[in-house]
Amino acid sequence: MNTKLVATALLGAALLAGCTKPNITPTPTPGTQTEFGRLQTLKPGTQDTINTKLKVNIVFVGYRQTLPGQVATARQVSTDDFNQILPATYDAVNRIPSAYGRTEKTGTSFDFDYNYVFANQSFEDDFFKFVQTEGVSQKAPLTSREKFFNCQGAPTCTVPAGNITRAIDANNNIVVDALRTENWLADNVSRVGVKPGEYTIYFVNWYDRPDFKFHSYARLDAKDTDTGAPFGTYSSRRLIAWGGSARQNAPAQRVWFYDLSANPDPWTDAIDVTNPDVDGDGTPDYRMPPIWEYGTRKANIGYGRKVSPDLALVARYTAINLLFTPSPIYRAALTPPDMPEKINLDVHVEQGDGAADPTKLLKPALLQDRVKVLQPFTAFTQTVKQTALDGNLADVYKCFFPVEAEDICSPDYADFSGEQLFQFGVKELRAEYKTTPAGTYQLPIYAFNDNANSQGGLLGVAYDDGETGTQSFVYSFLTPDLIGDADVPGYGFTDTTVHETGHHLSLSHPHDGYDSEQNISYGPSGDFHFVNTGDESATIMAYNDLSREFGQFNLDSQYRYLTAAYLNNTNAVLELVRHAQKAGSVSSAAQSADSKFGQAKAKYDALDYLGAAQLAHDGYRSVLNAAKAAGVPVTAYKWYENLNGLDGLSVTPGAKMRFSPTFKAQTGVVVFPEETAYQRKLRLSK
Repeated sequence: MNTKLVATALLGAALLAGCTKPNITPTPTPGTQTEFGRLQTLKPGTQDTINTKLKVNIVFVGYRQTLPGQVATARQVSTDDFNQILPATYDAVNRIPSAYGRTEKTGTSFDFDYNYVFANQSFEDDFFKFVQTEGVSQKAPLTSREKFFNCQGAPTCTVPAGNITRAIDANNNIVVDALRTENWLADNVSRVGVKPGEYTIYFVNWYDRPDFKFHSYARLDAKDTDTGAPFGTYSSRRLIAWGGSARQNAPAQRVWFYDLSANPDPWTDAIDVTNPDVDGDGTPDYRMPPIWEYGTRKANIGYGRKVSPDLALVARYTAINLLFTPSPIYRAALTPPDMPEKINLDVHVEQGDGAADPTKLLKPALLQDRVKVLQPFTAFTQTVKQTALDGNLADVYKCFFPVEAEDICSPDYADFSGEQLFQFGVKELRAEYKTTPAGTYQLPIYAFNDNANSQGGLLGVAYDDGETGTQSFVYSFLTPDLIGDADVPGYGFTDTTVHETGHHLSLSHPHDGYDSEQNISYGPSGDFHFVNTGDESATIMAYNDLSREFGQFNLDSQYRYLTAAYLNNTNAVLELVRHAQKAGSVSSAAQSADSKFGQAKAKYDALDYLGAAQLAHDGYRSVLNAAKAAGVPVTAYKWYENLNGLDGLSVTPGAKMRFSPTFKAQTGVVVFPEETAYQRKLRLSK
């Protein structure tokens, strides 16, 4: 064998192998190839969803954790209860549009990441010392509702009711400033290992400490904007929870605390631990008694109850579903796919002869200033027109509040009481749009200032179109009884109109909503009566009249809705461009917008929802402008031009949504009333 030749051949093969490039699979370019080029975020013609992983911190202050292998006592906390009850996900829907037969997603969904923390002794000592500080709390006599609890309904009693475990001690009772408490907890989140700005629920229990004082929380300075009615001082407005405040010139805080060691909550009728049914609808109402009634052997609603699963219910059905990640009642996109650049608050003051001076009951400039935060990239204006509440207008107004069967004006329509007023408004709105510049959205607001007590106390309602669940009119109502007088002031128009305009621009109440995993709609009644504590948060969308503005939870939700609306309307516009075969003219704008939406998603995941909405708005506008410049017709949806059942247009009544006259839980998406008789009685109580 020629070993030299073999060696030479092997060396050559080795050198050749060394020069051969390895077989490496190329990394695929991210995104999807489209007629507009490769897009990573935008999906022309697709209804997309922005999914994000959302951390929710649950901090226990004063509670003790059940140790492994031990039996959980009535007032201990087991995180297993939370793991079993809390949702893994949430997928928001537009509630009223979805009630018309087809579930309509907002394009926002969440995967929750729960972090449980038990505060250490140092944190607890400092917190309970803080709430006793002068200026934060003050000694307080028992309110009428606290006396009710002690006596369980008797007007007075020298001996507390026999079925309660402990009566509230008038000599050891304080009222604590709810806002200052929230701010302290927000300022000290890092002490419990929580990053400032993250969504955080504090569950508080002072009861098992030697320095315990009977206490409630309050917003004593809360007053009606127009009349000065001191709602914050009313006994019905004492609190066990608070949070969601938007601090001026400070980073966002996302804290809500819930204190079962506080005096029993009047807003959920926890003052009554004797009667199962407190709203009179024949169904037992599930509510949370004060902490000292858990594990009692007395005959009250605390018997056989444990605090841990109840706190988990509050976390899911109040804090998460209604405050942190709620579903809106209306679309945030007002005129898809061509969303408006301007919104005019078109205010119609309908003045009854001899009714109170409307200039003292409505502050239009303040109304505009408060609602503009919900559409921060849209220019707002306002017009105010005053007309007499008489003639045909008075007739259709009276139809809205029928007293007897013969007062029903539209028996052939699904909305037998409101149809005439609705049609009156449609005619006025169509006339208004004839002289309205393109790109301006007229938001019609009717403020009825009646000179008679013609109805039972309804303050307002945000109407839809009766067919697609699109928002239509805002109605506000005042009567002499509602306004009150100098001695006992009541309501003005401003706060109610801000509230109802908040509905029109998308927002729900914080006391009713939708659970997407269980596919149920629910409100403060029956098994979910306790969710009325959602009103104990910083938002004018609540019914307890303690806030004048939209809170942090409102702003977060609205900016998420807007980010998704800009994304999906951009996708819709690009599909129109594709159909028009104009992709080449818009591809540059599409590429730029795609980049902006990618940046928006990063801000969204980092909880910078306003920053995300700003980038999404900019991307949407660039694509919309490019499409219009290319001659692509992009038409704004105009609900008032797409109606069946109007006189002179059709003989077919409009569609009927799934509506419930009560707040009892129901499968699917349903529309609840603006308020029930029980809620109205509670709201009007002092």
